[in-house]
Formats: sequence, C-alpha cells, structure tokens
Amino acid sequence: MTRLTWDQYGLNIAHAAATRSEDPYHQVGVALMRPDHTVAAVGYNGAPPGVDIDWSDRDSRRAHVIHAEANAMRYVTPREVATLYSTMMPCHSCVLLMSSYDIRRVVYSGDLDSAVYDIPFIREMASECGIEMVKERS
Repeated sequence: MTRLTWDQYGLNIAHAAATRSEDPYHQVGVALMRPDHTVAAVGYNGAPPGVDIDWSDRDSRRAHVIHAEANAMRYVTPREVATLYSTMMPCHSCVLLMSSYDIRRVVYSGDLDSAVYDIPFIREMASECGIEMVKERS
C-alpha cells in the first residue's frame, strides 16, 4: 500500500466534505490544514442557514450559495492555515478572502467553468496576493 502525500490527503478530505453539498451541479468541498498538517476546518458549498434554494434553477442559485471556502474559513483565525485544499479552483472573491486570512497555498483538483469565471484574472489576483495555486489530481 502506498502512503498518500499530504496534498493527496488534503484533497481526499475536501472531496469527502463535498459530499455534504446539496448543489446538483457543483458539489465543492474544502479542507483547511495547519502547518503541521492537522485539519483546521472543512466546508462545502450550500445555502445560508434557514434559506431554501431552488436547486433546479442553475443560474439563480449562484447568487444564493455560500462557497465552500467561506464556510470553512468561519472556523479558523488569520494565519492559522497553511494550505487550503479544494475540489474546485477558487473564484476571485474566495482568493481575496483567503488573502485576508493569510493563506498562501491552494491545492485544487477541478477547474472552474471558463464561460462563467475569468480564469486568467483569478490567477493574476492569486499571484498579486502571494497565493500559490497548484492543480493536482485527486
């Protein structure tokens, strides 16, 4: 049996968290890891507490969903997290949120829809914020 790398381990946890999402289009999960590789928090994309989302309307649901990154970061303090593991590349808003928590490394496994998101802008924003973005296969 081959032992998982820390990045594989983090992504596996993120994929497990994603299974909690109700979103039928994109189940996104995140695992936040401290420098010693312990789990600081997990999160998944979903509705705010007490809000019912019409999941069948793919476009309008986007305005109501709280991203997995934001859900996970509710449980940590700035500078606590070394690496954010995600099943999907973070959007530019989540990159800015990560920057405010001083998260400097993101490992993700899935790509965003380039018809909806400006991928070059997100990469530029991450670079400006000093965040290393690494795409891995889970």
